[in-house]
Amino acid sequence: MSLAKPFNTRPLYQQVADEFIARIVSRAWAPGQSIENEAEIARSLGISLGTVRKAFDILTEHKLLERQQGKGTVVTDFTTGKMRSRFSNVVDRSGERVSGEVEIGGVHLAVAPADAADLLQVNARTPVLQFERRRTHFGRMFMTEEVYLRVDASARDLSQDALEQLAFARWTGHDLATHKRESVTAEAATAADKRNFKIKEDTSILKLRRLICSYQDRPLELRFARVHLGSDLVYASA
Repeated sequence: MSLAKPFNTRPLYQQVADEFIARIVSRAWAPGQSIENEAEIARSLGISLGTVRKAFDILTEHKLLERQQGKGTVVTDFTTGKMRSRFSNVVDRSGERVSGEVEIGGVHLAVAPADAADLLQVNARTPVLQFERRRTHFGRMFMTEEVYLRVDASARDLSQDALEQLAFARWTGHDLATHKRESVTAEAATAADKRNFKIKEDTSILKLRRLICSYQDRPLELRFARVHLGSDLVYASA
């Protein structure tokens, strides 16, 4: 099997990493599956063992693969609680990342505002999936979110139920989210924050903007969030 394409100037190990990611996206390599011996993969692709190892290192760095004692290299299962909260900078007092219990509403296709379209790198007329998310921790709401999810053109043909399922699934299973870019500022709570978080109107809250991207830096999801940490949660910048 030849991985090189005409005029492809990217290093071979990156092309190999792309091939492995395609296998994960297509579920040829399923979540939790142990991957065959690296030497066998190198022989089947007709490339060096060192190239395969460099590709594996990339995927391990992005947490798409895990090296487990006694099992070798395993495809990461993104459905576990730990992986679902991997992009959260909100932690509890023990340092555990908190994603909370999630409630979604207002799911619909819409043309994104200009700033959102620019960040998602979509045409100003291209529909995105827009919805609201609310997160609670032990029964207390701590985050409200306005979310814009990049979707394929086929989303226009989906039923409302299918759109809502897509909002819950987000990028899991059809693309591989590996990193984020997040900014945070503090400001006084608004009247809406007061209602949502049951706090005084002048209480300080956090305003977050987070862009989740794929391995190749393709924007997948943009969210604008408002957060009230309370006494039990902390925002960890690292």
